[in-house]
Amino acid sequence: MELEHDAELVAGVDVSYVGGVAYSAAVVMDESLDVLEVSTAETRVDFPYVPGFFSYRELRPAMKALQGLSDYDVLMVNGHGLAHPRGFGLASHIGVETNKPTIGVARRLLCGELDDPYAPETPIRHSGEVIGAKMTSPTGSPVYVSVGHLITLETCIEIADACFLDHSLPEPLMAAHMHACDLSRHK
Repeated sequence: MELEHDAELVAGVDVSYVGGVAYSAAVVMDESLDVLEVSTAETRVDFPYVPGFFSYRELRPAMKALQGLSDYDVLMVNGHGLAHPRGFGLASHIGVETNKPTIGVARRLLCGELDDPYAPETPIRHSGEVIGAKMTSPTGSPVYVSVGHLITLETCIEIADACFLDHSLPEPLMAAHMHACDLSRHK
C-alpha cells in the first residue's frame, strides 16, 4: 500500500450483536496490511436499532474497542460519514470523539444518488453536493465511502482502494468485522 500521505497505520472498527450485548473489535494494520494490534470489548446496549440513528447504538461499543489500541494514523468505520441523511453518521461521530482522520465505509447507500450507477467508481450526490463515492470491491459488491472527519474524500478513496484485497470490505474493516463476529459467536 503506497499512499501519498502519512497513513502508515490504518485501523478498522466494527460491532456485532447478540441480543442486548455488543461485541466490538478494532484492528490496526500496517502498509503491508499485516495485523499489528487487535482490541475487543463487550458492552451492554440499551438503544434499539433505528435506521439513521446508528451512532446512538454503536458509538460507545466502538469507542471501547478503540481505547485499547496504542496508535493509528487513520480509522475506517463500518458506517457512514457525510453520506448520511443528516450529514453526520457513525464515522463522523467516532472521528470527532477520537480527533483522528476517519473514513466511513458502508455496504448500503442511505441517501443521495450515484452519478453513474453502473460505473465501478462514481460520486454520490445529495442536493447537488458530492457527499461520497461508490466503489466496487474485489468481490464485485458496492461499498459507499465518505468523509468521517479530518480527511478529504480523495484520500478516503485512495486509502480504501489500497486496502482492498479479496473481500467485500477493505482489509482493516474486514478484520475488525471477523474479530467482532468471532467474539459474538463464542458468547
